[in-house]
Amino acid sequence: MRGRLTHLHPRGRRWLKFLRSLTLDPDALPRPVAPPGPADFIICGAPRTGTTLVSAMLFQPPRVVTVMEPWDGMRLPPAQLFATIRESVARTGTLRYGKLDVEGLLEKGRVRWVKEGESTPALALEPEYLLGVKWPAFWRYLELLPRTKFLVCLRHPYEVISSFKKQGGRLVQGLNYDIAFNRRMNDELKAATRSAALRRVLLYDYVNERILPHLGRENVFTVRYERWFQEPETLLGEIGDFLGVELGSGPAAIRPPQNEVELTAEEIALVREHCRTAAALGYSLDDGGA
Repeated sequence: MRGRLTHLHPRGRRWLKFLRSLTLDPDALPRPVAPPGPADFIICGAPRTGTTLVSAMLFQPPRVVTVMEPWDGMRLPPAQLFATIRESVARTGTLRYGKLDVEGLLEKGRVRWVKEGESTPALALEPEYLLGVKWPAFWRYLELLPRTKFLVCLRHPYEVISSFKKQGGRLVQGLNYDIAFNRRMNDELKAATRSAALRRVLLYDYVNERILPHLGRENVFTVRYERWFQEPETLLGEIGDFLGVELGSGPAAIRPPQNEVELTAEEIALVREHCRTAAALGYSLDDGGA
């Protein structure tokens, strides 16, 4: 009932109309898919695996600029997306794409989301700067862009599935944005079960099962969420080596994680019974939990 009422509200109708304008589906792109440039890279992974933190830590002009979930990423194919962002930066001297509060990040180390266009920092960049675009769903490009560099984020299933539950929105239903980019996945997940709790587990597996075959490739670097709290300098050094750039310490303030798992005994049992990717990703289901 709540969802139907939202659709009737003017704001809800505007949101649905906006989502319908996001028409990109990688399945419909001509093959081979045109790659971005050699100085462009992608940050992706299952939702809630730390892609936002990676984007914030790598926002290090003049050498590296990252753009967090620009809506044009769901409209434009990858080569055109990166070219459009670069052209805008060159023309305006500012970053007008993405949803990261850049001023708050650089001034206070705060990682905060804003509406796209609210944070438009001026940028002074090196001629050969690197540009990264963060969209979790861009894991779908892993098989289509074999020469593009990817930072793929991983995180323990208990933490991710608990975060789905706490985040609300579509994720609490075990689904993602209702847009063309995600439609096939959402349809398969809805067909699999009517249980939102089980679907949250299946969402984690759906993405990671499709990521796993690519993790050993030379153009893919795996970023484990827990490493930010164990060895951030080492991790940044490895990311810099992978991207071919010397990185600083990163502007985001990294705070020790609190207990991030809020799952009931029944939900933990669902994860242990149905999660198929944990061991292959290097995570044990025998520890953690409530």
